[in-house]
Amino acid sequence: MIKGNKGEWSEFYTFLKLLADGKIYAADKDLNKNENIFYKILKIIRGKGNGNDYEYIRNEKIIIQNENGEILSELLISDAVKITQQFYEGIAKGKTGDRAFNLDFAESVLEKLHTKSLSDERKLTADIRIVIHDPITQYEPLLGFSIKSFIGSKPTLFNSSKSSNLIYRISPSMNEETKLKVNGLETYGERIKWLKENGYQLTFYKPDSKTFQSTMELIDSRLPEIMGHFVLNSYLKKINKTKELVEDLTLQNPCGFSVDTNPNFYSYKIKRFLIDASLGMKAGKVWTGTFNANGGYIIVKKNGDLVCYHIYNWNDFQDYLLNNTKIDFPDSKPSRCDFGRILSFNEINEIEGSYIKLNFQIRFL
Repeated sequence: MIKGNKGEWSEFYTFLKLLADGKIYAADKDLNKNENIFYKILKIIRGKGNGNDYEYIRNEKIIIQNENGEILSELLISDAVKITQQFYEGIAKGKTGDRAFNLDFAESVLEKLHTKSLSDERKLTADIRIVIHDPITQYEPLLGFSIKSFIGSKPTLFNSSKSSNLIYRISPSMNEETKLKVNGLETYGERIKWLKENGYQLTFYKPDSKTFQSTMELIDSRLPEIMGHFVLNSYLKKINKTKELVEDLTLQNPCGFSVDTNPNFYSYKIKRFLIDASLGMKAGKVWTGTFNANGGYIIVKKNGDLVCYHIYNWNDFQDYLLNNTKIDFPDSKPSRCDFGRILSFNEINEIEGSYIKLNFQIRFL
């Protein structure tokens, strides 16, 4: 029996609902449907590639065929609408978080649609491959979209790992006795509070991962430094909303930009990070700047409606990400992200000083 968490079931739900609706509307910066902009769904492609894809053609009815054009089965639009609603209700009632659950009616639907997977098995960064009719260019391109679902807990935009650790220098340096005392405190929050209350300063040093450093530098040469301040301010000032952190950075201006002339330096650069994170950039992989999700972003709203951000409403997408995300702190255990302990210089291959690693992820509000 097939199982999945809410995010995985939501990918299959998105596939069904696009076929049932036959179109998807663009969203504005507040995630509201823009009634004036929509994209007609011509077909969805799923499978493993290399001759093992299936095409789901949306017309007066849904036609399922293999890559050779052989028709395998058909589905009435009215039946697709009923099935889609059934899946939404099942997902909404399912277990929250990452816990997997099954839907007892799902097996027969997957069989009818000639698939055994909740996701596109050729999944790279794009979660779904769609041929749309573009009303602006009149083209019918095959595009990959990322999917984020709000049916359940708020999804993450940028996932944490050991590769997303950032290293900070502690001033003044600590002796071994003090280091052991601080590390004896139960949580990283208590350790940072102790450092702050006892006059120690944290200064961004470098990303722990050279891969993550090169990725950020590819986006913007000053981005490692900017993200270093961005993350540290969240820990020290108890600010977690991205927009508020950017406003604080602009006032603080740690990079010395000409914010009096142009106050958009930090918001622009953080938006670039958010956009790239939303379309495939990860801390632990070399980033080329090429979006595998070349169509954009589909968001499954809590009520089951779908909206998208496509290239034509890219400004709205950037504003949406800035205004609707926050910094979240991941698991600090050594087996997970391994941060928040006071480190001696030899633990990070330096010749002097005391250091601490801090980590972060970015989640939707």
